[in-house]
Amino acid sequence: MIVDQILGWACLAAALSAVAVYVFLIASRARIVRLMTCLGLFLTGLALFQAPNILSQTQGDLNVRLALGVLVLAVAIQSVAALRTRPAWTGVDRRAGRIGSL
Repeated sequence: MIVDQILGWACLAAALSAVAVYVFLIASRARIVRLMTCLGLFLTGLALFQAPNILSQTQGDLNVRLALGVLVLAVAIQSVAALRTRPAWTGVDRRAGRIGSL
């Protein structure tokens, strides 16, 4: 089915971009914290490499299509969150005032 082929290619593109973003982040901001916080992006990318095989075995089940679409969306959101720039930590806990006021 054409929808399954398009979704399969979208999953492969998302998988490649997730792994590329992960490698870029590790190469440019090499800290163990970054390695662990971006691990979800890397593992989601690895899972999406299996998407064309899963689609062919399930013959395009709607639940599988929806799950893969959500995973592609998750890669996009995680990539944006991982690549955004954050201010450097100054030693002051920025959350201290907000937690006490709740």
